[in-house]
This record gives sequence, structure tokens and C-alpha cells, in this order.
Amino acid sequence: MAIIALFKGAYSLGGDFQRKLAQRSGYAYLSEADVVRRTSERFNVPAGKLIKALYHKPSVFNNFTLEKQRLLTYIQMELSEALPDDKAIYEGFSAHLIPVSVYHVLRVCTISDIQTRKIEASRADNLSGRDASLRLQTLDNELNCLTQYLFKKSLWEKTLYDILIPTDKVSEDEALSIIMENAGKITMENDAEQSHDMADFKLASLVRLRLVENGHDVMVTSKSGEITITVNKHTLRLKKLEAELTNIAVTVKGVSRVSVVQGPDFNDEIYRKYDFELPSKVLVVDDERDFALTLSNRLQLRDIGTAAVFSGEEALSFIDEEMPEVLVLDLKMDGISGLDVLKEIKRKNPKVEVIILTGHGTDDDKEMAKSLGAYAYFEKPVDINKLLATIKDAHKKARR
Repeated sequence: MAIIALFKGAYSLGGDFQRKLAQRSGYAYLSEADVVRRTSERFNVPAGKLIKALYHKPSVFNNFTLEKQRLLTYIQMELSEALPDDKAIYEGFSAHLIPVSVYHVLRVCTISDIQTRKIEASRADNLSGRDASLRLQTLDNELNCLTQYLFKKSLWEKTLYDILIPTDKVSEDEALSIIMENAGKITMENDAEQSHDMADFKLASLVRLRLVENGHDVMVTSKSGEITITVNKHTLRLKKLEAELTNIAVTVKGVSRVSVVQGPDFNDEIYRKYDFELPSKVLVVDDERDFALTLSNRLQLRDIGTAAVFSGEEALSFIDEEMPEVLVLDLKMDGISGLDVLKEIKRKNPKVEVIILTGHGTDDDKEMAKSLGAYAYFEKPVDINKLLATIKDAHKKARR
């Protein structure tokens, strides 16, 4: 029997369509909200953070935090365990996390044309035509972030779905009939094959979870307990990496064999194992652009995750989008000064540690910075190793 993965375009079908589908099919119903809630409780991660991982672009710090990969793996792990082997409906675009190797999943996308959706958005939420268009654009962009990240394909790419139902041309009852007719066509030679697909999904998810928690970003598939790990980034010490990945994977119950292979993008980037103990969210703020970029690059060469901005205004805007753990902050900048940035950061989030690094400070500035909560105060030029040690200490305090 089938699993129906239901991808509903915003403002394309009535809110109770999934309930009617469950009633007609007799299938169990599971929503994305259910899985996100359960993932949040299991891994102690705020639900909003999980939704952001699904439908927003990766953080600028993601190359050093592995946060998006880790959070998506949490959701995938929970989905693999919460989803029944068959006779189930799962609603939500996170169904894209179910691998295509689970052959009895029928992927159904219901979508209306943009004008119909715009009219429905205006009616449902009492929006003007312009606001309805903006609302739809925002929602579609968020969903597109997921498909671009997972497949490098647009949200409405036909190859992502088994059936595309134009709900502006097909009635609700006809849509239900189309889905049930196609679900009925999914027949397996035996129930054991179907059960094996789900078991492989669960095992691959568990192995990937174990690997990502050890700092590795790789692809994992499973076939009857045989694990294939695909490395898509170049490493000069592939044999050593193969041994480490294998040693982690074989600790997972149910793994009978492990193969490590090179993926099609193997030579595109350099592979690095992520060290979660090192600072990974450091923001350098300095209006001397060359200095800020050079310092950021020097820290990255020491495996410190950094980004750089070049004014107080940019720093405050950046902090609204991304929450760094440590700031390396200049004092004298055009516009908003470093002291004003420090004051605002400590008001918004006192846990962020701020290291002042200035070439034009005074004793009064130093005293003021300390009174506002600065973790440390340095004058340029500063010894890079001394600054690095201070960043690590500030990071430990921020984490505590």
C-alpha cells in the first residue's frame, strides 16, 4: 500500500482537504507540524529554528556550524520513525526529506495558477491585491529554498512530484479521486520489500545523524543494512576520512557493511570536518574594509567561523538576521559608533560577547566599553594569537 506525500501550494486547496483525503482513504494522517513538534521535543531545539532550517537560506556561518544540515537531519530522523510503513498521508514540503528510494511514496503536488491563488489569499486573509502578491511571493520563496538546497531545482519542477494537480481546473472531489486512483496503482510484489524501504530510510537517517553530530557533512543511503556514504568534497587524505566515517557508521545497530565513495561534486570544494568546540559565529565589525576582511580570513585559516561587516548600521542589521556569539568590534566608525553598537547588542542579547579592537581609543573609551559589558579591550595592532585566545575564551563564556 502507498504512502501519500501531499505538497499543497499556498492558497490552492481548502484547509480540510487533507482530512477529507484521510477519510476517503482510511489512511493515518501525519502533518509537518506534528513532526516538527516531536523533533523539537526530542532534540531540544525550538520549533521556529527547525522551520527556519527548512525554509530559509543557510546562515552565513553555516560552513562552520553545520547547523542547517544538523537540523534537517533531526527532522528527517523523526520523520523516518513517525511515518508508518504504509497507508499514511504526510502533509508538508518536508516530505522532500523522504528519499526517492522509498518507492511506494506517491508524491502529490496540488497547485492553482497564480491569479487564482492571489484571489484566494485576498479573500482568506483580507489582503489587498498587492499584499496578496507579496504574501504569495514570500511563501513560495521560502518553499523554494528547500528544493534548491536539496535538489538544486525550483519548487514547481515537475520531476519532484509523481502527480501535479491543477486545483483551479479540477474540483476538490476530482482531486481526491485522482489521488486515490493513483495510490491504488502502487502495488508491491510483497510487503517485505515495502518494509525494507522504510527500514533502510530509518537506518540511513540514523547513520547520517551519527555522522553529522561528529562533524561530517556527507550523503548516506542504505540497502538492506549496507550503507553507502558519498563524499562530495575533495580531501587529500581520503583513506583516513574513509576509515573515520566507517568507524562511526558501524557503531549504528543494523549496519552490516559500509562503503565510502566519491560523489559527482567531489572536486568542487575542500572537505573539512567540523569542530563544534571552536568558535563558529564570530562577526568582525570595522569600517576599514581591507582590515576587516584580512582579519576575518586570518581567523578562518585557524578554523574560526567568521563574517565581516563595515559599519555600525550593517552590524545591527546583521544581528537582526543572524545571532553571532562573539563580536570583534571597532570603536571609531562613521555613523553609529562602536560604543552604540555595543550598547544595542547588550540590550538585545546580553549573551553575545564583544571584544573591542580599536586604533583610536582612549582611557575613557576603555572604561565606558567595560561598563557597557565588553569582554575585552585591545588596541591595534594586536597579536593574532592573543586575539585568537581571547575569542576562544569569550566563545566558551557565551556558550555557558
